[in-house]
Amino acid sequence: MKKLTIDVDVFESERINSGIRKLVLAGLLKDNPENQMGRVIQAAAGAKWMTLRELERTVFMMFFVADTQAAISARLREVNPKVHGLVKERRAVKDPDTGKLVYFYRLVAAEELVA
Repeated sequence: MKKLTIDVDVFESERINSGIRKLVLAGLLKDNPENQMGRVIQAAAGAKWMTLRELERTVFMMFFVADTQAAISARLREVNPKVHGLVKERRAVKDPDTGKLVYFYRLVAAEELVA
């Protein structure tokens, strides 16, 4: 059983990370591990695609807080470009072993704020 992933090329990664850096420098993206939304944003922002399980593990490794997959999913639904400067991207990949769809997520800078 091979782990499913979505590859990101160097150019896409640089474009996305550049947008995130611009948000940080503009003061729109603040590190706030005190609340769940802040932890999820810090874990999901960037070019890497992650499943909810991977986001759950990443949040725990970054902040030593066990936010559940359901809670992380809810916070991802609440991301608003006008408030957070980020948009949620979602992709589905069909698992060849089970035939089920596996969803991947990431947060990227909203285009109108980066330009």
